[in-house]
Amino acid sequence: MTLMKNVSDRLESVEKKMGGIDSIEKKMCSMEKDLNKLWVALEDRVRKVDERVTRIEDKVDGADIHAAQLSERVQELEKQRDTLRDNVTYLQSQSMRNSLIFTGVSEDNSNGSEPPETTEKRLRQHLHDACKIARDDADSIKFERVHRSPGSPISGKVRNIVAKFTYFKDRESVRKCWKELDGTVHRVFEQFPQDVIEKRRKLVPKMKEARRQGKRAYLVFDTLYIDGNAVRA
Repeated sequence: MTLMKNVSDRLESVEKKMGGIDSIEKKMCSMEKDLNKLWVALEDRVRKVDERVTRIEDKVDGADIHAAQLSERVQELEKQRDTLRDNVTYLQSQSMRNSLIFTGVSEDNSNGSEPPETTEKRLRQHLHDACKIARDDADSIKFERVHRSPGSPISGKVRNIVAKFTYFKDRESVRKCWKELDGTVHRVFEQFPQDVIEKRRKLVPKMKEARRQGKRAYLVFDTLYIDGNAVRA
């Protein structure tokens, strides 16, 4: 009987343990279901994140393409702007082609701004006295316009004279007399647009340095030539 009772007690103990195992199994099943639900939720979340990343990447790629197109367009517009600026400068230079600027020619402002006809008479006299051009030649030169530099006259200062010649050959014959003005307060310059003036200013030091080295250097419009090789600003 004692043996039977011990066996019975052991069976009851085993049954209790089996019941515990069943309870653990149920909990494991429940946990597995929860893990499956969590896994499904995570997969859904990952899928949505992937889709969002893909959309963002597509937008970034599109933005990069658009930015590249805009960059090309900007470069094209800059080229067109530079071309237009060069064309405007060329047209301005052509309109100034027959013009020379004279400095240091006395100015009469006793009765207000000097009249253009007075300016022209003073210029003709200057061509004879300072540039050593024969009187008849100085008087026969034809001008389209002769005037002082823009701006109101200032006491004690002499404005430059801007003269536009009718014929280019007359302009050149006068320009080539610049050596006669060495050692005086007078100078004669070609007239250029502001863009060309700025380029020439940058090239002048290079021209002087080239000449110091014994090279043949001279400026033509906005280009410096050194021993026949063109140098631009």
